[in-house]
Amino acid sequence: MNCEEATKLMDGYLDGELDPMTSQKIEQHLRDCRKCEQAYEAHTALAHAISRGAPYYKAQAELRQRVQSSLRDAVGVRASRSAARENHASLTSRWAKRRPVLPEIPWNWLALAAAIILAAIIASSFLPRLRPPTSDQFLATQLIASHVRSLMADHLTDVASSDQHTVKPWLDTKLDFAPPVVDLSSEGFPLIGGRLDYLDSRSVAALVYQKRKHFINLFIWPTTPKDSTAQTMVEREGYHLVHWSDGDFTYWAVSDVNINDLQSFKQLFEQQIARH
Repeated sequence: MNCEEATKLMDGYLDGELDPMTSQKIEQHLRDCRKCEQAYEAHTALAHAISRGAPYYKAQAELRQRVQSSLRDAVGVRASRSAARENHASLTSRWAKRRPVLPEIPWNWLALAAAIILAAIIASSFLPRLRPPTSDQFLATQLIASHVRSLMADHLTDVASSDQHTVKPWLDTKLDFAPPVVDLSSEGFPLIGGRLDYLDSRSVAALVYQKRKHFINLFIWPTTPKDSTAQTMVEREGYHLVHWSDGDFTYWAVSDVNINDLQSFKQLFEQQIARH
């Protein structure tokens, strides 16, 4: 199996849809090809980020009582019908030996009935309240996925340099905007470099800083009307995200450093930008 074939079959392999022989061929290829192994790890991390970032709605406490009540009502209806059949059976020889219906119902059918009732209650009570994730929630999921990909695929930077006068011109020539770039080495956040990224259907700049052994991805793009200007702090999947805007640009910093360090980074970056 070559890389092209493995790439085409990757989604099916992740979803467990392939036959054992094909899956074994992909596993052997992943052991032999580091590039495809990194792609597999990035796909897996992205899938986990999306599944964990999806909204979760907890059922209300009254749900159990409603399900139990519905089951009792359903069983009562079956019992009354069984009794009616027994009364009718006494009039004819064909039904004279008929047993009550409920004891003969297999438990798996009772479980199926319970599941149907539960689904009906959820559909009637909770589905109208469900809402799709907000744009900020979806963006946060993309930001975490991009941060994880940059670490797992060993693609932190397109231009690796601690010199802001090297990183900024490189980004300026690749983008249709000129993102601000500052070096915070003296404050404990050295600049590692920068790269191009793609988020929410647009090209963005990603500046990479370091704090001890941790990396900070700072995503920057020109502010649009749909971008929130409110400062935001998000904690998800062990990562912290800090969002702010200066009117011209929107910033999202993502890292697994503690929130205090990330807040300090934000403040230091803003101070440096204000001086220019």
